[in-house]
Amino acid sequence: MTAQASFSATQSTVLITGANRGLGLAFTEQYAAKDWNVLATCRDVSAASGLRQLAGRYPAIHIEPLDVTRDDQVAALAARYAAQPVDVLLNNAGIYGNLGHQTLGSMDFAEGRRVLDVNALGALRVSQAFLSQVAASHQKKIIGLGGGLGAQSIGSLFGGHYFMKMSKAANLMAMGILQTETRDRGIIVVMISPGRVDTQLMRDSGWTGAALSPADSARLVIARIDALEPAMHGRLITYDGQIVPW
Repeated sequence: MTAQASFSATQSTVLITGANRGLGLAFTEQYAAKDWNVLATCRDVSAASGLRQLAGRYPAIHIEPLDVTRDDQVAALAARYAAQPVDVLLNNAGIYGNLGHQTLGSMDFAEGRRVLDVNALGALRVSQAFLSQVAASHQKKIIGLGGGLGAQSIGSLFGGHYFMKMSKAANLMAMGILQTETRDRGIIVVMISPGRVDTQLMRDSGWTGAALSPADSARLVIARIDALEPAMHGRLITYDGQIVPW
């Protein structure tokens, strides 16, 4: 039996990167509860105890190892699921990076390359590899998560955080170009900002104020994804539906 053979042919399918914790785990649980086929990926499956527990509750969750910075792993996963239409490709995997290493006067450019590889190149790498599967689906949606810090209207409001902001700006541009090149195939590419969410990424940012729970943010983002129409292509929108100019 092929990897995708046990997926229901009558149900929609979502691919989620970084599904082992935080928002990724919340997305996995909520899509599974909606009776979607869920292809949940993360770097270290052996350490993803919460994800494995979810898969025990929901047979439609398939867990696959995936490091979005690895060309070979991304290509291998795409080949393994070559015949599986993917209605929603949710590029959730992301890191903030060490905050002290992206501050003027103490830059660690190796850290910068790491952040850019995960947040910008990683999303593009996975989107390119699964483009045929998205095009073959009914919904045809590619989602980049985050992006607000990459918009000049937001990122320039305060200093520091160079690599995170740069990675999100690069991701915005990549997704914008991807939308231009795939529009004639009916694919909708949108960036969605999930808000300030109580996750490890938010804690790495230094934020200590109010925050949404992963479950609440995931619920609101999924509602935005469900409501997407072709007119929204290439946009950056927030979890509550606001359009952010970038």
